[in-house]
Amino acid sequence: MNNYELIVILRTNETLESNKEKARAILQKYGVTFNSEDHWGHRRLAYMIDGEKDGFYLFWNIQAPPDAVQKVITEYRINADILRYLFVKVKKKKAAA
Repeated sequence: MNNYELIVILRTNETLESNKEKARAILQKYGVTFNSEDHWGHRRLAYMIDGEKDGFYLFWNIQAPPDAVQKVITEYRINADILRYLFVKVKKKKAAA
């Protein structure tokens, strides 16, 4: 299992809570475990995405199998309520010699 940081930007509409749960459920479906979760809240986007000026930001530290990331990305792409996402692999720290 690899460690990742994941940022997800969701549409800010009346179904925000269900959108959060959908984004989380997709991750759980592929065996992702959550180390920490942080909701950054509503923020103005730097540029319009699909006609949206604002988005709701989620930040997760997760552990995922290497093949699960591509499967999650595929599902996130087809979900219209997810505006953007970014996976960043966290490198393991080397012990001092």
